[in-house]
Amino acid sequence: MSAKHEGQEANFEPLPENEFLILGGTRVVPLDKLVITIGRQHDNSVVIDDPRVSRHHAQLRAINARYLILDLNSTGGTFLNGHRTNQSVLYPGDIISLDGVNLHYVRDIARVEGERSASPVSPLGPGEHVTAILRTWFLRNRNTKEF
Repeated sequence: MSAKHEGQEANFEPLPENEFLILGGTRVVPLDKLVITIGRQHDNSVVIDDPRVSRHHAQLRAINARYLILDLNSTGGTFLNGHRTNQSVLYPGDIISLDGVNLHYVRDIARVEGERSASPVSPLGPGEHVTAILRTWFLRNRNTKEF
């Protein structure tokens, strides 16, 4: 049994499904653990090599099938959609800023709905793959100030 499943059984906490962080518009990080640490030091789950990011900057914690972001007393602060936060629930589309380093919190909705649906009709068009949803999101948002 994997550590992920052991952690879920021990805490009875379901993980949010098919959620990701997008860093710098190019790096996609699947969120697949109960606790995800973010920071500059290499012992974090998500390492961001940028001097603006503290060694242990923030933490994502799965609670009731949602991720909560917690600031870990970082030097530059953690911001959610432009507002400083110490602790907030995340929703798909939120922009997390770690002292100016932006991360986009997204959910692959087509995959979630497709897995839950008993219908043989796929929410994806002919020739589309689940990754096409993220690719489309990148193309649509690549010229925004967040990247």
